[in-house]
Amino acid sequence: MSVRRTIPDYMEDCQSASPAKLPTERLPLILLADDEAVARRLLGDALQRSGFEVCEAADGEEALRRAMNDGPDLIVLDCDMPHLTGAEICHRLRTSERTELQGLPVIMLTAHAGEAEEIRCLQAGANDFVTKPVSRNVLVARIRTQLRLQSMADELRDRNAELARWRTEHEADLSAAHATQQVFIPHVAPAVAGWSVQTLYQPVIKIGGDVFGWRPAGNERWLFWLADATGHGAAAALFTALAAQLFRQACDAEQEPAAILGAVNREFHKVFAGRAFMSACCALVDPHGSLTFSGAGHPPLLVRRGNGLVESFGPHGTVLGLKEGEEFAQGQTGLRDGDTALLYSDGLFALKGPGDERFSHEKLRAVLSGAEPGEGFLGGLLRRLRAASNGNPGEDDIAAIALRKVS
Repeated sequence: MSVRRTIPDYMEDCQSASPAKLPTERLPLILLADDEAVARRLLGDALQRSGFEVCEAADGEEALRRAMNDGPDLIVLDCDMPHLTGAEICHRLRTSERTELQGLPVIMLTAHAGEAEEIRCLQAGANDFVTKPVSRNVLVARIRTQLRLQSMADELRDRNAELARWRTEHEADLSAAHATQQVFIPHVAPAVAGWSVQTLYQPVIKIGGDVFGWRPAGNERWLFWLADATGHGAAAALFTALAAQLFRQACDAEQEPAAILGAVNREFHKVFAGRAFMSACCALVDPHGSLTFSGAGHPPLLVRRGNGLVESFGPHGTVLGLKEGEEFAQGQTGLRDGDTALLYSDGLFALKGPGDERFSHEKLRAVLSGAEPGEGFLGGLLRRLRAASNGNPGEDDIAAIALRKVS
């Protein structure tokens, strides 16, 4: 049974309570649970004048029943009531299988002031408490605060649910884009007379903006190409799919790397009219060790000689897609047994050193000089680069083709 109060106690601040102005389509419903009829009437009148709709409960069992059936927005709950105490009601609400009851705001009314009582109310599951005699202004202010917090929590849950739906749809899109891109990323290196071919492909996320491929060019010659489109994700997958198709068509129609880049540039510009671009490179090799190379805004070709000396070639033009009539130059070199040519995207050196200085292709060139040729060459090169970095992961997709001249 709650502590007996007088009429003046319940009238405190009653006239000063201002109407609630909450941006809702209906008045908030407050469940007022108190075993004393006078308390319920006076508090109920004060809350109604403050802009709330009020339903009442005379004991703990009725309070729990009305909480479950009437759908109140908040409960003002006397701590000491017959049958079920306020603490017991809070416990049943917080352990309910119904989500709306688990999070239902509860303000506890208690006749005992002090830290121990505050802790008892909060441990019981109350959101807040008001000591008796009740100040109407304080009670209304705390009700409004709890309703705002509840509204914010509801909005956050809705946003989280929307985010979860978006993430599910996004992951489905990424999976579909990943499956599409896998069609265009070759997984088995070709058997090329006079050459050992290794490849490396590591996107930052499931879908990368890098793509590479090759085509036979007749007379045991082979064309190799590598492109780096902007962005990641589903959009990048579309870019890389288009790039792969354009390079395949160009390799079937042209024989020289510069002419192939020119053909891809024309078709790419027709599609995007200068609104998108990509860097690319192309190399033609023959069984005798001749290599012809052309690059379009791409990092230069690096050739590691058998003695560790590293030479660079290109680039020979700007990125693909900016100008329709762009012409590209090309260079030529010869490789002997044990020499390795490296085609790569700039993601291979998208690392930072111990002092957070950014790597460049010159850093790659220095590390390449000490790389061990042979099987596992690209994996070993990447490990050496990461060992020289500050240990943080790279910031871009990695694609590379290593062409080692063999007998």
